[in-house]
Amino acid sequence: MPRLYKLWLALIYIIGLSALGVLLWVLGSILVNGLPVVLKYGIGLFTNNIPPPMFLFFGKPEVGLAPAIVGTLMVIGIAFAISLPIGFTAGILIAEFKHSKIAELAEELASTLVEVPTITAGISIYWLLVIPMHNPSALAGGIALSLIMIPYIAIYTAETYRKVPMVVKEGGLALGLKYSTVLFKVIRGLVLPGVISGVLMALAKGAGEAAPLLFTAGWNDKVTLNPLDQVSTLSVLIYKFGFSSQELWRELSWAASFILVFVIILPLIAISKIMVKKHEF
Repeated sequence: MPRLYKLWLALIYIIGLSALGVLLWVLGSILVNGLPVVLKYGIGLFTNNIPPPMFLFFGKPEVGLAPAIVGTLMVIGIAFAISLPIGFTAGILIAEFKHSKIAELAEELASTLVEVPTITAGISIYWLLVIPMHNPSALAGGIALSLIMIPYIAIYTAETYRKVPMVVKEGGLALGLKYSTVLFKVIRGLVLPGVISGVLMALAKGAGEAAPLLFTAGWNDKVTLNPLDQVSTLSVLIYKFGFSSQELWRELSWAASFILVFVIILPLIAISKIMVKKHEF
């Protein structure tokens, strides 16, 4: 048995190191291929429009990713505004009112939605919203991503509240505080790191999704701030341009990958760490 245990332990270490190696390889590839493109085009990459499909016939085109950057922020912002209150409320229901029918339903839905392929969210919103509106939009894309983000926030929130010792909650109630005050104020410092982790997981998941947005957000090579307009996003641009025969579009796919990972996702993680330390007690 000890020998078998050591073999299993060695296997786990090998798998863990292999996964870490793959992650570092992916991040390294994005850094090595994407950063030179960002430096090559400079600030124009963040301000100029995406080159049109027939850019070769229009002389020297504007080279930028502004529509995809703005579109990504719009779609993620809409999804965040929808998923945070719903997911947070569902998580509290699952953890604190677990014997109620609505809590059981919320837990079943959250567990099911996590396992469902994300493309189904895009197809569902396409039939329910895009077809009746006769047009893809940032709003439709945000709603599709919210279906993906809600279960992550709900599950992380529920697990976080479950880990809080009952003696802490009972102590607050013994002091005559309302149950809502205990949940949202007394134990805030204990649950905030877990809730933020769930939100970050949801944001990372949503920001990297391309399949749902292909059906719902559409495409736009110009910047728009109207949530009812079609928008391009970084993930869809990477999907569209990554295997293009045009060198310029392949360069833009690497630049978009770099911005998505190193400009959007990693700063969110850094901000979350600061917020966690600020609220710990």
